[in-house]
Amino acid sequence: MNMTPKHHGILYTLFLTIVFLAFYAAPANAQLTRERTVTDQEVERTFWAPVAVGISTVQNPDGKNMMSSVVHTFGLTNGGLDTFFGMDDGANTKLNIDYGISDRLSVGIGRMTFNKVVDLRTKVNLLRQTRSGSMPLDVAVKASMGINTLSGLNYTFEDRLSYFASVMAARKMDRFSLQLTPMVAHFNNPVLGSAGQLYGMGVLMQYEINERLSLNTEYLPVLGDRNAGTSDAMAIALNIDTGGHIFQLFFTSSQWHNEQFIMANNRDRFWEGDFRFGFNIHRVFGFGGK
Repeated sequence: MNMTPKHHGILYTLFLTIVFLAFYAAPANAQLTRERTVTDQEVERTFWAPVAVGISTVQNPDGKNMMSSVVHTFGLTNGGLDTFFGMDDGANTKLNIDYGISDRLSVGIGRMTFNKVVDLRTKVNLLRQTRSGSMPLDVAVKASMGINTLSGLNYTFEDRLSYFASVMAARKMDRFSLQLTPMVAHFNNPVLGSAGQLYGMGVLMQYEINERLSLNTEYLPVLGDRNAGTSDAMAIALNIDTGGHIFQLFFTSSQWHNEQFIMANNRDRFWEGDFRFGFNIHRVFGFGGK
């Protein structure tokens, strides 16, 4: 689909609207949180990390806390011993830093090896599930902008931009958590991503084995038009809570990070043996928050 200036304006307006909601809603939500009674406490740790494998969760760092993440994905395991099950192949690494402006609002920056993409993002929790059931869901929104910084490309700065927006709705039921994430992505230059918009519906599940171990799975189908040759992405992960870190070991079909790049570029099929090993490490640093 060819993008007209009108389409660009609509997408840009959507992006700015989510950013505005993030900064506008956070103070009001913080005030409501202080007024809640003890019997209406918020459900904690719906998910253990801000990202399941490649898809963002409703989790945010606490206010005045910083979370650093290292995301590392190797090549396909079906290369066998010749590639040491993909570990000899080129890996994609992403470094992230997210800061909690409040308990419900965070801003972040990341940098991915592939295409040397830098992304700027914000996430806000609009609603929080409560133990009493007065609020049955966690609802959060995320907006991000990616910048392809790969040198040697004859593209303008605008050509290098991509945009992403999603709404996350999650519920924790005892040890089991479920999240649905409708999302939209846009790349200004089709050569660097996709022609027009891509729409997806992320499905995340988590099961807590005990206080230290949990299992995650995620599935990201593209809805409607998609890039030629691409497939829906899937991943499974084991989460380990070490007390200071959340350490995630996973197998995934996509070597890309950031949802818009997963939707635009994944060409492997998990259930046909096209998966790769990877790990995420999440570490929280407190700067006066809880």
